[in-house]
Amino acid sequence: MTDLLDYPNKKDEQTLIKTDIGKRKKEQFIENLRDGDVINDFFAVKIKSPPRTYKRGIWFGLVVTDKTGEISVKYWGGDNKERVKRLYDSFKTGDVVQIRLGNVEIYEEKPQISINESSGGIRRCGSNEYEVSDFIPSLNEKKIKELFEVIKQEINNVENTQLKNLLDTFFRNTSFVEEFCSSPSAMTHHHSYVGGNLEHTVGVVRLCKNIYEMYPGINRDLVVCGAILHDVGKLKEYCITASIDKTDIGNFIGHIVIGDRWVREKIKEIRDNGETFDEEMENKICHIILSHHGKYEFGSPRMPKTVEAMVVHAADMMDSQVKNFIQNIEEGRKKSEDDWGFIWDSDLGMKRPMYLGNEG
Repeated sequence: MTDLLDYPNKKDEQTLIKTDIGKRKKEQFIENLRDGDVINDFFAVKIKSPPRTYKRGIWFGLVVTDKTGEISVKYWGGDNKERVKRLYDSFKTGDVVQIRLGNVEIYEEKPQISINESSGGIRRCGSNEYEVSDFIPSLNEKKIKELFEVIKQEINNVENTQLKNLLDTFFRNTSFVEEFCSSPSAMTHHHSYVGGNLEHTVGVVRLCKNIYEMYPGINRDLVVCGAILHDVGKLKEYCITASIDKTDIGNFIGHIVIGDRWVREKIKEIRDNGETFDEEMENKICHIILSHHGKYEFGSPRMPKTVEAMVVHAADMMDSQVKNFIQNIEEGRKKSEDDWGFIWDSDLGMKRPMYLGNEG
């Protein structure tokens, strides 16, 4: 890889950052950064804020991440606007960058990394320089295998031949299974890690089972099939590099409609092979997918119109919201040793108090 600055270094320009040789593990993780630390390590770029002026020159902001959290970065450049812009344009969101001689400081009660052009810098890194596992949180392989065994057992227990055939059409594909077991369920809100969507799906299935056991007349197989496939579109909505990001189709269409289309494609394959799949059953299973967010304002194309759709929606809402709450508390405990903290609530669009104390 060439150096970031491909033009001759001149007086007062940013110090050139030499490329390290070989792949190395991160040593400075965000959760451990403290005021006064000097940063020389890799981070994944999550957000970029365009260059703007300040009294001494041009600066720009970033939000960078690793598997332990995220932190704001401010790059303070001089009055050479073109040079700062060239640096800013040299990397994009999703890239891994190396920060050299950045300083951790506290701003508005939160740590941030400050980089001065005269002493430090930022360099876009090649994929051969870092370990992706340093940037994306992940369930361990044992946990993923345990969770997928639950899914396999639930598929085996489905008695309706049409629904079982639909599930088998997905899960007999080894590439699909690999994606299903590694996909995140979100970028930030809940289960935002490798294997997160698998864990969320198992949670929804288990909650659905508790619900349908309480009320007679619910179609068990339809609920289980809907629970397993309700977020299948997320396999195409998200992509993983050094961070979790949305694909083009994820941004344009979203996982709910992607999932509906995908299920209908599989049903068409079943029919093209000369096997039966009732139109009514197709409508019912696709309705579960299209309505599992429950309300139009939650991005749901349909509201639940069957009891089975309502069960899947309720289970999906509970698992996602409880997990989000737990993740917020865990994040709050990293930043404070107090029993109470003000944590950002994405549903309210504001911070609110949460109890961070341990049980007992």
